[in-house]
Amino acid sequence: MRETRLWSLHLLVIPIIVVLLGLHFAVMHYAPVFYGISVEEARSFEVMIERGRSVAQFVLYILLLAAALYHGLYGLRGILRELPLTEALAKVVDVSIISLGLFIFAFGAYVTWWTFSFKFGG
Repeated sequence: MRETRLWSLHLLVIPIIVVLLGLHFAVMHYAPVFYGISVEEARSFEVMIERGRSVAQFVLYILLLAAALYHGLYGLRGILRELPLTEALAKVVDVSIISLGLFIFAFGAYVTWWTFSFKFGG
């Protein structure tokens, strides 16, 4: 039953990733089209930080980070668990995947928070 729930969640995050990634592309890569600014201006540090201060962007990035990490790492876990592993080694794989996921999420959340709270000039 547990594996069924994990697999269902793995499938459920696919449309979530598609929607969030679509929003990311629209805001980050099509800003010149939607907002009438130049490509150079859209890529500038100041504009990037300004976008990063938006609560909507902050939420979008955290949700995208969580969904993509879960989907990718659960898939990797599935690949590794298909190998002929002992039960102890399978447990090591599970703990390693969870630890890696938590570390990457913490780092990504920190960078997102840093961007959200960045102040120019000190």
